[in-house]
Amino acid sequence: MKNILTTKNKKIFITTFIIFFLVHLPLITKNIISADILLNNYYYKGYSWEISLGRFGLFLIGIIKSYLTIPHIDIILSYIIISISTIIILDLFNTKNKLKIILFILIITLSPITSSTLLFNYCSLAYTLAFQTSILSVYTYYKFSNKYLKYIVPAILIIITLSLYQAYFSVIITLFILYNINNKINYKSFFKFILTVLISIISYFIIMKFSQVLFHINMSSYSNADKIDLNLITSIPNKIIDSYKLLYNFYFTNSIIKNTYLHNNIINLLLLIILTIEIIINNKNINIKNKLIKYFFFLTLPIYLNSIIFLIPGTKLQLLMSSSYLLIYLYIVTLLPNNKFKYLPLFIFITLFRNNLIQVEATYLTLENTYNKYESIIKSAAYTNINNNYQYVLINKEKTKYTEINNLNYGFISDDSIFWEEYNLRKLGFLRFSKEYLGLDLNYVDENTYNRLKNKKYNKLITTKDNIIIIDLSKIN
Repeated sequence: MKNILTTKNKKIFITTFIIFFLVHLPLITKNIISADILLNNYYYKGYSWEISLGRFGLFLIGIIKSYLTIPHIDIILSYIIISISTIIILDLFNTKNKLKIILFILIITLSPITSSTLLFNYCSLAYTLAFQTSILSVYTYYKFSNKYLKYIVPAILIIITLSLYQAYFSVIITLFILYNINNKINYKSFFKFILTVLISIISYFIIMKFSQVLFHINMSSYSNADKIDLNLITSIPNKIIDSYKLLYNFYFTNSIIKNTYLHNNIINLLLLIILTIEIIINNKNINIKNKLIKYFFFLTLPIYLNSIIFLIPGTKLQLLMSSSYLLIYLYIVTLLPNNKFKYLPLFIFITLFRNNLIQVEATYLTLENTYNKYESIIKSAAYTNINNNYQYVLINKEKTKYTEINNLNYGFISDDSIFWEEYNLRKLGFLRFSKEYLGLDLNYVDENTYNRLKNKKYNKLITTKDNIIIIDLSKIN
């Protein structure tokens, strides 16, 4: 552990933090509409919801923060946590090459996965901490020599991870498997860690149920979280198939992240080919038994990357839940050769970094534009008639899949409706925006009522009829 506190690691920390600060500066300096329309809100009170989802750790973080969400402080603290996590991963894989270290830093700081996490600024501190504890659970298991601490500490860290956000369970499993692919497998140690994980999961569920009883909160039906039972075992074959589909969707389609817009699907294909070649070369001199086992681990990577879907039924992978996929890019860098053959993957990575930077910054610009649009529309309705006795109502129609924010920018926001809703919840978003930012209560009317009230000029976004101001959300792209 003392090896972490070196001058070299201090330089890595400072470099990572500075890049974070520069790349994600809009999160601090701009007003943007973020996930759940809450960025730049200074108070988060949704902890009963989090407890109902089994995230009781978020409630404890909320107590520590006095339920305050101060964006620039939370985000900067998140930078610090991820920077430390980078150093831990580098130390776990014994990465010393300067070029590889630089690539490591750029993968983590420029990734849309990281940006998506930071966009949930009211939870970003807890989420980045979950990322760190998930990594530390594997790190402490292999680095601690004390025969008690090497099991007790990882178990506690796994429970903490699950209590903050269960999605980071995939990080634990993926990192553990990649570490064993990269090193000589100690089968006794391997199965002891699996046992530690199983005990930790059982302990987590016991504590989770106790927290819900304590606060008189029922398990939420969100993503079928309340359906966690032994039936999960019977769904394993289907989940395995789903894991491979999710890997394909993540790397080659636009259903989780935009890949085709900047041809990241081609980049991902090349990197996966490189990873396959690296795995074969790296394990060519080991005995056939270990070679076959490591190849098996490699071929089943989609299962570990998406292991959260085995833990919670109904879970649908989205970018926020994809941190385990970061480890694949990091592992490719770990295996890069030091000879002239490194230049091809290096060029591919530089292209990926360029695309990631474009996607992240384009997303911030677009979400800032969305904030300005929301503010302009609601203020024109609320403030123009501030002295009159008007009632405000909203009408919302079905959202179209392809909208302005999808088609006219290079941001990472996916075309998939599940992910899209989290970044532009029109009905809920307008209601929250007006309440949080303007103190204005809005009510909803059905479409038939709206058609009776609206003016003849149907193309207007805001119409007034019988002392009722109507904001038509169906006109907003």
